[in-house]
Amino acid sequence: MNSPLVALRCVVVEDQVMFLQLLVAMLRTLPGLEVVATARGLTEAQAACADHRPDLLILDLALPDGDGVELMATLAEQEQPPRVIVLSGQVSSFVCPRQLRPLVQAVVDKTRAYDDLRSEVQRLLDPQLEEGGEAEARGRLTTRERQVFALIGKGCTNRLIAEQLGLSLRTVETHRKNITGKVGAKGGELVRLAALDLQMTLDRVD
Repeated sequence: MNSPLVALRCVVVEDQVMFLQLLVAMLRTLPGLEVVATARGLTEAQAACADHRPDLLILDLALPDGDGVELMATLAEQEQPPRVIVLSGQVSSFVCPRQLRPLVQAVVDKTRAYDDLRSEVQRLLDPQLEEGGEAEARGRLTTRERQVFALIGKGCTNRLIAEQLGLSLRTVETHRKNITGKVGAKGGELVRLAALDLQMTLDRVD
């Protein structure tokens, strides 16, 4: 993928600290994207957008001090408003107001945010990528890769992962290499991302 000459400036708004850390860590692996600020509430988000004038806003709608739609309505009045990717735990019930539809590039289910958000952002970074095509192939982990990723998050070595999943060591090494390519991180950073992703998965189950 060819990175744009000027990085896309991004503000991420999410009230759950662990989830916010996971998203930011993932986004910072994407060439051509710069996370310039984060916010955990509507007031912080308004200030961040005023200070940084982002090109892209990743926005959780349910904020502790207000509704993300209110922020979008304010931004829509700007001459050059940012593009918005909405995060929602209730995608099926989200109805975007007509006047805000030009801003919204995608609505991402928070339970699938790691994979789907990565694909949507990659699509914006390179408009030539078609939805469901190269971006999805790079950004989405297979079921087996997900299993390996979860065990990486638990701090397991390749040999221990092989034993637990009944795989050969070479197969685990191949899966880990593929995960590294899709996630865009390796070594300690890969372990940290995997641990954050595992914690978010456990939190959703609870």
